[in-house]
Amino acid sequence: MAQFKKKNTYKFWHSPLALIVLFCVFIIFAYNMVGLVKKERETIKNKASELKKIEELRYRESALSRDIKNLNTEEGIEASVRDKFQVVKPGEKEVLIVDNKENTPTLPKNDDHSFWGYIKRIFTKD
Repeated sequence: MAQFKKKNTYKFWHSPLALIVLFCVFIIFAYNMVGLVKKERETIKNKASELKKIEELRYRESALSRDIKNLNTEEGIEASVRDKFQVVKPGEKEVLIVDNKENTPTLPKNDDHSFWGYIKRIFTKD
């Protein structure tokens, strides 16, 4: 019968105060988890943009390597000099294309910016 006697021991973990404290701790952890999820998404976006930059840099590196290999050849040096300095070999002719200024429309020159000059321009055709 001694087993059935009720013990009057106070258990802290079964009290409403302990439950409120545990609930508050749970809310704090849940709030921090939401913040971690946001940071993880931001990190994934940053990682994608950095990987894209790395890919662009690798492409640029390969293009520059091709240019360097091209400049190590005689034809590459010649093409580079022709582009930069507009030179020709002896015996070659250079073609120069010039815009025809006769076909370009020109606006009439109006030196008189007064009111009467405006009236004159309305009634006269230049």
